[in-house]
Amino acid sequence: MRRRPWSVALGLLLATVLTGCDTAGNADSHPAGGESPAPTAKPFVPEAGACHPAVETVGYRALYTTVDCAKTHRTETVHVGAFTGVDADRVTPPPPGSTELRAAFEVCDTRTTAFVGADWRGGLMSVQVVVPEPKDWTDGSRWYRCDVFTLPALDGNTAREHPDDRAVERDGTLRGVLNRPSPLAHGCFTEDEYENLLPAPCTKPHRFEYVGVWAAPDGKHEAADRDSKLIHRRCRSVVAAYTRGTPNAKLAQGAGTTYRLPSPEAWERGDRGIRCFYWSDDRDMTRSLKG
Repeated sequence: MRRRPWSVALGLLLATVLTGCDTAGNADSHPAGGESPAPTAKPFVPEAGACHPAVETVGYRALYTTVDCAKTHRTETVHVGAFTGVDADRVTPPPPGSTELRAAFEVCDTRTTAFVGADWRGGLMSVQVVVPEPKDWTDGSRWYRCDVFTLPALDGNTAREHPDDRAVERDGTLRGVLNRPSPLAHGCFTEDEYENLLPAPCTKPHRFEYVGVWAAPDGKHEAADRDSKLIHRRCRSVVAAYTRGTPNAKLAQGAGTTYRLPSPEAWERGDRGIRCFYWSDDRDMTRSLKG
């Protein structure tokens, strides 16, 4: 007989607890103290127009460093885009060579050309797509960076099949750099005994002149110049357009073309631009062929 009052008391206590829980549950936007819940942190997004001290392929948030573009740096972000649709549905960031990264590179190609004032392949430059680190990707980041950097030389100090792909330090932005005379722009060249093309004023004796780019189809880098005759035919068309000739115009006797491939690293990044050059075999030139 002593159990009944205890049962009633227990029932009242449970009812009070449950009622209290229900009341708190209904106040989902007003927790104790009347304070609003902390807002969800937004995914990290890098800054367009920033310069950086190093070349990156993965943008680790903890290592994200920007510097004044007027001061010494190696890369410059010309655009920040976003993976969308099925490209954003991956569980990990897109790896090098993936269709998603190739699509991002095409955007970066266009954006960089507009940023520097002309096709960036016409200068000592290369473009790198940077993706978020895996943790940030998991947390919702879907951005990509378009970074541009400058190269030491057209061929560097190595054989022409393996041009130097190192980013060099520089001061100042690359915005509009190909809209004005610049040592970065490809122009006229002489050649040394190792087939390195060395810049020369077009008003001084030279045998080579940069005329433009032919876009090679996708494939492996080691097979890119397997059909050299095809590349020379394409480059002759580029020469004709450069000199305002017809696409089928024949070169003068003693003249020809030569070309340079992107580095294996640039090819993996997405660069398919084969650089074409007019070549005079039997005499020096002392002016530009343009126009």
